[in-house]
Amino acid sequence: MNLKEENLALSSGVGLAGQAVSLFWEGYAYIAFGMYPDEIINSIVKPNKLTAVHIYLYSLQDISQEVDNLRKNLDDLEEVYNFISRTLNEVNLYPDLPVPNFEECEGDEHGHWDDNCSCSKALKKWIDYVEKNSTKINNLIVHSAFQFLFQDRQFLHDFHLELADWVEDNMQYIEENYSDYLVAKKRFRRQHFPVWLKQAVLYRDKGTCVLCRADLSKLMRTINNVHIDHIVPLDVYGSNDASNMQLLCATCNTKKGARSTKTSKMNAPFWNLDIVLD
Repeated sequence: MNLKEENLALSSGVGLAGQAVSLFWEGYAYIAFGMYPDEIINSIVKPNKLTAVHIYLYSLQDISQEVDNLRKNLDDLEEVYNFISRTLNEVNLYPDLPVPNFEECEGDEHGHWDDNCSCSKALKKWIDYVEKNSTKINNLIVHSAFQFLFQDRQFLHDFHLELADWVEDNMQYIEENYSDYLVAKKRFRRQHFPVWLKQAVLYRDKGTCVLCRADLSKLMRTINNVHIDHIVPLDVYGSNDASNMQLLCATCNTKKGARSTKTSKMNAPFWNLDIVLD
């Protein structure tokens, strides 16, 4: 099945992705794993389009709470409306609702906070709309944020090392409830890589071995074999999570072995800056 193009909420997505990376270094990811243990385990026992990274992002994304915080902390409701309007536009939602006219509103010098203020009444309808459609909005923002994080193999490497620590710490629970997915040494059983995952990794890594940069696209050298590799191996409590994969050639995959977490930050930019970065 070929991918279909989508409108992505990239501005909102990059904001959530940045928050996710910052909080990861503060230790929040391990806490998030514990908040949603079964969701995490279901996503990592075999390749699933809903990955552990998605679940981590969902633990941070709550558009209703975000709007409520803005409503309580901002001095001017116009800023709240502008945020809602921008966000809805990004996720292709265009409600047929009255637009607050802040210039002609009868709000006082303290802003548009009076219950009788027409802007406040109009904004309430926009807030209610966000609440009603919050699941769809959150889904689209998380989906967009994942596009950024999936490109960052170094983040994925560090994320899955943290996840491996959590798996090891919770192996008794996993063994009691998900034993069918484990081998005798209490590690996850290797799973088949579905076509959609192979295509995603091949596309993300530009058809190139991430370690030796060999061309695996078969456009120039048809003898090179594509290997999908676990960034954090199963032998060290890595998982079959779809975001724990990278593209290697046969030689690099063999050299990497069953316990190495070697990856690369090398990527092909859209264009190079012809400057020297000291």
